[in-house]
Amino acid sequence: MGLPARLAALTAALAVVLVVGATEVALSWSGRIRREDLRLESVALADALSAYLARNAPTGNAAEIAQGLDDWAGRRSTQSRVWVTLRGPGGLRQVQSPGPTAVLPPIDAADSVALAGGATEVHYHDGSDPGWHVAVPIGTPRHYGVADVQFSTRRLQDWARLERQRAYLAAFVSALLVALGVALITTRWVGRPLRAIGRAFADAHGGAQSAPAAPETGPWEFRVLAQRYNRLREALAARERESAARAAMLSLEEHARALERLALVQQTAAGLAHEIGTPLNTVNGHLQLLRDDLVAARQPAAAERVRMLLTQIERVTGIVRAGLERGTWPTPAVHPTDLQDVATRMLRFLEPAFADAGVVASVPRVAATRPVRAICDPQLVEQILLNLLKNSIEALTPGQHVTVSAGVENGDAYLEVADDGPGLAEEARRQLFQPFSTTKGESGTGLGLAVSRQLARALGGDLEHVPAPRGTRWRLTLPAAA
Repeated sequence: MGLPARLAALTAALAVVLVVGATEVALSWSGRIRREDLRLESVALADALSAYLARNAPTGNAAEIAQGLDDWAGRRSTQSRVWVTLRGPGGLRQVQSPGPTAVLPPIDAADSVALAGGATEVHYHDGSDPGWHVAVPIGTPRHYGVADVQFSTRRLQDWARLERQRAYLAAFVSALLVALGVALITTRWVGRPLRAIGRAFADAHGGAQSAPAAPETGPWEFRVLAQRYNRLREALAARERESAARAAMLSLEEHARALERLALVQQTAAGLAHEIGTPLNTVNGHLQLLRDDLVAARQPAAAERVRMLLTQIERVTGIVRAGLERGTWPTPAVHPTDLQDVATRMLRFLEPAFADAGVVASVPRVAATRPVRAICDPQLVEQILLNLLKNSIEALTPGQHVTVSAGVENGDAYLEVADDGPGLAEEARRQLFQPFSTTKGESGTGLGLAVSRQLARALGGDLEHVPAPRGTRWRLTLPAAA
């Protein structure tokens, strides 16, 4: 039930209570006044009857008294009954007019008291025929009887009952009219402004800027409330705009600092590449000579290991050369590549690191007739795997495992690096792939994952973190070869 309906019901109840209560009080006062008037009228009538009978029957003759009552009956009130109670040798007896009359009531104690005391006795009696009973002594100096007058108040009670019914009907009609008026007025002056302000509050959940203004309607109290809400909404919208501008400024400042750090890193990397290039060429030459010596000495296993080192030195030399010439990574030289072969080469290259850390690494073969081939630059894929496997080696403890698996899904080839280590913390997951964001402290640069994703996207694929129930899982997707 809404506020207008509740106010209307409360007003109707109050109206009924007030009207009925006022009616009862008024009828009670009016009834008392009228009953008192009837009492005075009854006493006056009884005094007049006593004087009249004392003149017409001074000796108390019953026939003369009956004749006097008959003459009196022609001018008496229809609301009254008169009779005389005479005192005789056999006790008290009643006399009334000779015409057809109602049965007289029994003699009560008021007659005896009036005769004995010589004073008027008045009392009120209830029952089927309520009214005033007045007993006035007759005769002087000796009282021979009592003039009894009974003045009925039935008409007064009937009038009060009728007035009460009319008052109740008027009370209910008035209550309904008042309730209807209060409901209409409350709906217009209270309900509409409240609903409008409520809708404005309900639409403010999306933010102060998108919240509509509250209409300033209704009584002045609601207009003031709507004005204050609108001012509050404008202040909050200004705060939101200020916060958004401040957040954008902080983001720009953070981006600028990152660019400055990247520029510094690139400048430093260029200098390091220049200094590293010459020793790398010398090491490359000596390794080639060592490879030829091992081949001549018929030591194929050692020669194969040196050949693997030469491949990695050539990859690093290409990165250094591209950094010196263009300040960026080498241009990808893509061609169909067996991803399982790339993974196997990187695990063989990192065998010493796995052995030192006590970590077990493996490349499960795909149970298929065709190898998993992708269109990519194998040297860049090796760089991505190197970063991912290096992170796993640093996160795992002796006895734990890391697996590099290949496959095809939704038309893309992929490499997955999964370990059974502690996994990534929530803070680390929120800052994935952000440059200079690291959990390794001073030993980390925060560039490995950012560079790896950059290289993956340069190859037309992507690098993402895959949620796992245990450990950490990375997926490198690349365009699959036909």
